[in-house]
Amino acid sequence: MKIYIHKGQEGEEGYVKQSIKLPKSWSSKPLSNVLELFVEGYNKKYPDAPISATEWHLERPKGSTLFPDDHVASALTEYCDVYCVSGGVKYRGPPPGTAAALEAKEAEERAAKEAAALEAEAATENSNNKAQWNVKVKCVSLDRGGMDVKSQWKVGDITRVTIEPHATIGMLQNRVGLMVGAHPKHQFIYHPRNGGYEKNEPLSPLDKLKDVMASDLVTLELVIQVPKQQIYIESLSDDEGFIGPEDLEPPIAPPDECQDMNRQIELKAQADEAALAQENEKALDLYSQAIALGAPSSQLLCKRGEIFLALNRPKAASLDATKALEANPDSVKAYKLRAKARRKLGEYELASTDFGQAQRIDFDDSIVDIQAYVTKRAKKIRAIALAEEQQLAEQQQQNQDDNIPTEQNSSSPSP
Repeated sequence: MKIYIHKGQEGEEGYVKQSIKLPKSWSSKPLSNVLELFVEGYNKKYPDAPISATEWHLERPKGSTLFPDDHVASALTEYCDVYCVSGGVKYRGPPPGTAAALEAKEAEERAAKEAAALEAEAATENSNNKAQWNVKVKCVSLDRGGMDVKSQWKVGDITRVTIEPHATIGMLQNRVGLMVGAHPKHQFIYHPRNGGYEKNEPLSPLDKLKDVMASDLVTLELVIQVPKQQIYIESLSDDEGFIGPEDLEPPIAPPDECQDMNRQIELKAQADEAALAQENEKALDLYSQAIALGAPSSQLLCKRGEIFLALNRPKAASLDATKALEANPDSVKAYKLRAKARRKLGEYELASTDFGQAQRIDFDDSIVDIQAYVTKRAKKIRAIALAEEQQLAEQQQQNQDDNIPTEQNSSSPSP
């Protein structure tokens, strides 16, 4: 087993990192031997600033103390990092050398031999000749960090994974992740021996199953720990095509029956000429006169709607397009007109729908870009609204939690 012992913090003056290779025979030795080995090597390298093993102790990276009488096999893993920290630490059990310590050691060795014999016997009977193991993994702790995951997995559930004995813990995590809805980097698997996940470090993803468990009769422990998700609210850039609704009155609805068809055709022709000459105000007046005669066609309404749009009156253009669709529900021109008007009004969701309907009836390459733009913008607006709702809900929940009185504060004082 190879481990790394650090003294001090990386980047600070006096920082030391030393790799130590421990023989297999050290698996049952106490950690005090490892500390003494490190101290001996350190003092040889730095004779002017020696340290004493009795005044220092070992800790895990997260600061949990490793006791001098902890066994190497239960406290350390392959390529793990430990820190040599100032301050002596008392033994977890009786001090070594005492009668109580010798008796406890003998009892522990007997129990270990019995457990090993039972596990070896079970492995011989059930697993040695099996090409596949049926590994059981039990969820003992679950924190999804506020993520909404479509999984019914909960603490206490056990899943079974068919896998080769020579497979690694990382390969097991990949298969478990598909079942429990958790990324392997958020999974921590422990062997249940010596207190399980509460007292041990997780198994390394590089460890092979056959090296950490003698058979598939062992139920491994799974901890799922997902970091709390931070809600990110995107900023929405300005849309140069947005102008908003105009303050002018909308066009008056025309009569259902045409009063003078010939006059209407004449006015439309004059309006078309004005529009072609880009005399938009004149064209608008002539189209409006033609429409006022009653029962305007879908094409006539779209013509006036295009003039409204050119005059930055998207609300009126949208109304004309809607009226045109009542006359002809399959009018591609009306859908395009209303989509462009709704984009200028900032109604991106509706604009995207109208562009989509127009493309389904008659595909047009010229509106692909604007269709993609309004669709993307509508999606972003929805995402921002959802994020703001989640943020508000969390803030309200936090305020409720902060306002919950404690039992001591909520109780009435004695008279």
